[in-house]
Amino acid sequence: MSLAPDVVRWVQEGERLFGRALQALQQVEQLAAENQQLREELQAMRAEVDRLRAERVEAAESLRAIAEHVTRLATAALQRLGRPIA
Repeated sequence: MSLAPDVVRWVQEGERLFGRALQALQQVEQLAAENQQLREELQAMRAEVDRLRAERVEAAESLRAIAEHVTRLATAALQRLGRPIA
């Protein structure tokens, strides 16, 4: 009984297995790089959201101050005209 055909088959199967393992490793490396890139993008987006939230708060405070000023001006104008203030 010759072991040569078995050895050839084992070598071929080993080569296929090695090729698949190499492909899997390359895919893992690619996915790890993509994951890192996505993490960096997420961090940048979170920073942008924080900046926009701060900007929104600042804009709301400015609008509130403008509304208070306009209300004071309207009240003063109505008082000068002698009209009652509701």
